[in-house]
Amino acid sequence: MSKKLFTRILSKQKEDVVSTIGKNHTYYVNQWTKATAPTRFSGWNWASFLAAPFWFSYRRMYGWMSLYFLVILLYALGDAFLPFLQYATEITLPYPWAGFIGTIFTLHILTGLFGNALFAKKVEKKVQKYQVPKPGYAQVPLFSQAGVSFLSALLGPLIVAMFIIYPFIQLLEWEYSPGFPKGAFVYLDEEGAPHAPWDIEENPSHRLFSSRLMLFYENIDPIENETVYVEIFHIDDNNREKIYEKSHSFFRSSSVNVALLDTGDPNLSTGEYEIDVYVGDQKQDSAKFTMVSPQS
Repeated sequence: MSKKLFTRILSKQKEDVVSTIGKNHTYYVNQWTKATAPTRFSGWNWASFLAAPFWFSYRRMYGWMSLYFLVILLYALGDAFLPFLQYATEITLPYPWAGFIGTIFTLHILTGLFGNALFAKKVEKKVQKYQVPKPGYAQVPLFSQAGVSFLSALLGPLIVAMFIIYPFIQLLEWEYSPGFPKGAFVYLDEEGAPHAPWDIEENPSHRLFSSRLMLFYENIDPIENETVYVEIFHIDDNNREKIYEKSHSFFRSSSVNVALLDTGDPNLSTGEYEIDVYVGDQKQDSAKFTMVSPQS
């Protein structure tokens, strides 16, 4: 909408423009009159910046209000891939919530910058409908009413938020994982099994008398009827002393998650250990871990 076209609409249909704007119409008419291209940029709006979704709903701009929450939902989806991206690029963000705060702040900045222009487009379309009504065109009262609505300002964002709150929370709890590479990993039962490759720590240290040692092993193919054989060695000056051996069978997938030794077992002491994992007769992988004193 050019300034010339806006002036013509305002002069010929001033009452329609004013009724469509509703409260505070003088401010918007002045802003659009001063702007070169009112529907592109027509000044900063503090109300839309401070209360973006409520301002949209107050001005009956329900599509833009819904888009505000959709962007937040898309952020949650992108956030689910963030651990994988940090793992792949080896770049760790110091403040995980900075992305969410930045997204909200950006949305409010954009709304403050372009809120007047977006409202100008709405008013233009609304006034043109007054001028050229469509015969037999049924209008939904919620979307066809002019002016402002305090009730919509409160209920609109709340209703949309109710619809997105569940998928938003689900996305925040979900984390994309590309799957585990082949290999063995020793962890403590109290820490829980790894859920993604970035949960795996190379040569981890575990305290004595803390919990049970667990083995997580990922094979390339399903193990099925093959037997998994596990050996644990204590490493002392490059000498390997076997302290534990056990076989496991009846695995339905390619993942193995079995208990090893309790950290209070008399065969364990401070020092370095190595675990060898066999599937059938073939050694598949080794993993090292260190046992430290309970006070460490």
